[in-house]
Amino acid sequence: MEKTSVFSVTSKMVFKLNALTETPVGKSTLAKFRNSIGKNLEKSTELWPILFENLPEEFLGNGKYITKEENAILLTLQLYALYMQGNSDVTMSVDEDIKFRNIGYSLKVLRASESPSVDRRFNATITSTTVDELVNHLRHMIKILKAKYPKTYIDFPKLAEDIYWFSRGYEDRIRLSWSREYFRR
Repeated sequence: MEKTSVFSVTSKMVFKLNALTETPVGKSTLAKFRNSIGKNLEKSTELWPILFENLPEEFLGNGKYITKEENAILLTLQLYALYMQGNSDVTMSVDEDIKFRNIGYSLKVLRASESPSVDRRFNATITSTTVDELVNHLRHMIKILKAKYPKTYIDFPKLAEDIYWFSRGYEDRIRLSWSREYFRR
């Protein structure tokens, strides 16, 4: 049996949320994720049914601490909800040639027409030392992307996987991977 991954679980959840984007339930669910930004999961009781019913048993914590899998998926779904606010015409299905590209690939569209401040923001993002700092910078970058290029595809399941590996001590690998895509011509 194939081991469940953060990527596959996030993919299923994003697919479900994307299908509900224009419904009252979908809008309410996305609002719950946006409203939980910056809050601990323990304080976000409105998300528990949504999150815990979709996570496999091996991802669920059994104590008072959130698991790295729970955290990566939650943070990514918050970023997804932020990106989708007022942006419901963004498609989550794309050509195979850009599928599975990391966030660096999505953000590089900002380099073409923006000032060097975008590079400074990206550099601040990739030099983050904690997951919370990383996600805070990502939140700002995604807001800029959404404002300037609202139809840009972001592979949120890949982002969840990257956040997960960042939290597991593979920050250098993630930084290098994102930088390659962001700075590549």
